[in-house]
Amino acid sequence: MTATADRERLPFKVRAAVYSSGLFANSLSSMMNIAVPLWVIALDSSPLTIGLVIGARSFLPLLLSIHGGVMMDRIGTRRVILFFSIIAMITAPLYPALPWIPALIVLQMLNGLAASMGWIGAQTMIGQVMGGSTRHAGRLSFISRMGSVVAPIAVGLIWDLLGPWPTFLFLAIPGIAMWATAKFLPEQTIEKGAQKPEKRARIPLRDLLPKFSDYVNAFRMLAVPAIAFVVMIALIRISGNGIKSSFYVVYLNEIGLTGTLIGLLSSANSFFGGFGALSARPLTRIFNAPVLLFTTVVLSIAIISVTPLLGSFFLLMVFACLRGTTMGMSQPLMISIMSKSSGEAKQGQAVGLRTTMNRLATVIIPIFMGGIMEVAGIEMSFYITGAILTLLCLAPLWGMIKAGLHR
Repeated sequence: MTATADRERLPFKVRAAVYSSGLFANSLSSMMNIAVPLWVIALDSSPLTIGLVIGARSFLPLLLSIHGGVMMDRIGTRRVILFFSIIAMITAPLYPALPWIPALIVLQMLNGLAASMGWIGAQTMIGQVMGGSTRHAGRLSFISRMGSVVAPIAVGLIWDLLGPWPTFLFLAIPGIAMWATAKFLPEQTIEKGAQKPEKRARIPLRDLLPKFSDYVNAFRMLAVPAIAFVVMIALIRISGNGIKSSFYVVYLNEIGLTGTLIGLLSSANSFFGGFGALSARPLTRIFNAPVLLFTTVVLSIAIISVTPLLGSFFLLMVFACLRGTTMGMSQPLMISIMSKSSGEAKQGQAVGLRTTMNRLATVIIPIFMGGIMEVAGIEMSFYITGAILTLLCLAPLWGMIKAGLHR
């Protein structure tokens, strides 16, 4: 039996633990993307302040995703997820307890880092124990998005009926669940000769600190054309998500939608995204994977950018479903292409590199849109940001063609 076949037949406990880690990390992010904008609006904040608070969620992941990925390769993914799940469960209830903008920015940074490390860990496991399988990547994307179907509706309902305190207490649940499921993750990676973490010597503190050489080695991976292409297209893709997780919610609130209806749109997006993820592997038998990835990302940017033109809740729902499908389809393609191009010993580092570039976009986009909104209004902020992101798509298109990835 081949190594690939072995990995396709992993024990159910292992598969369930990997998928569940992604489920709860992703659910935490999708729930916070509903609750935090509503909380900051309730504090009578300016558009630029809203952008700063939302963008702060990606600041520490921007700085530490590569380090986190390297730590997963070095000391084990399970250990890293267990630590950050505790951070997630502690920080969530503190949001209403500390209703000041500086405190919210700090909480956003810590909670955002915790959720990000959980999601990086799940993706790293796809490479470490599942060989970068598109099938397993699709299942991870599907299951993680199914959590985002129910969670935003629940957050919206609790917010409308009970207010901020019960909402943020509820948001501690994903952190608790992430910790519980991480206990079942395998302790040993697929690296040859790797020992279980418990049998290794005690880890010196200096080995836990970020190293400049790790960052240099991570960015050297951009010399691989497939990795450079995925990183570029992922940055643009997540920029569209930066719109959705920030001023999309603000816009929907401005046109009179309740928290429940906003949560319903987010849930529909995730529901269709799940089935989009499952369709990725069958479609790669018909279409070239990099071309399919590029096409779905361009479509997702176009769909989110025209939000102010839609008007009715029905059209908002239709476009939320369409965007969810394109986003869901692109996710396992990114995970699989990146994993297969990275080598077994650098799975965490590769995911950390892509996440770093993603977080750069999610720090900049909310602040950028907040600045445009103060000058030109919220509708123009959608159009201008969408136009810029569409132009940026020329870079990965050029890289894909130059490297021959489209063949």
